[in-house]
Amino acid sequence: MIRALLHASTRRFARAFNYNAQYQHDMIDTDPRAGLRLAMFQMVSNYAGPASANHIRLGAMVGAAVEGDCGPCAQLTADMALAFGARAADIQASLNGQADAAGDFGLGYQFAWAAIRGDDNLDALRAQIEAAHGPRAIIAASFAAAFTRTYPVLKRGMGHGKLCQRLDVGGTSVTLTDPAPA
Repeated sequence: MIRALLHASTRRFARAFNYNAQYQHDMIDTDPRAGLRLAMFQMVSNYAGPASANHIRLGAMVGAAVEGDCGPCAQLTADMALAFGARAADIQASLNGQADAAGDFGLGYQFAWAAIRGDDNLDALRAQIEAAHGPRAIIAASFAAAFTRTYPVLKRGMGHGKLCQRLDVGGTSVTLTDPAPA
């Protein structure tokens, strides 16, 4: 019963974002308890913080996905960001190394890279986010960076990692040559 519910939920998600969720189906087939834990992980990791910081969080999600994977996870996260209100131009600018021109989205994108890599500018980015949106925005950006990073690692570990690809962002193809923030 739980296996059927998990598969149905995964199919709905995959259809909504035109995403190949085969790794999730494989996990559910192998051990439904693992699939249930992944579903719970998704609920737990989706802390949004204040509404004013939505673009910070979305930028951190895309930044973490791209830093960890330039294939299907990055495409999924870009599609999700668009669905949740991000502007295609901000995503494109960030992916093209121009995150400074992408407002709050670019700030979140840079924050994710800095947090993952332990960059020297992390404290300044954190202070900028907190000054504009408060401490809950820092938590939301940190959740987005940390938990989004899980999916590329999980997929590669299970043998579902893919090579880099062009991303489609709002109908524009973006080739990832150096998506690191400038």
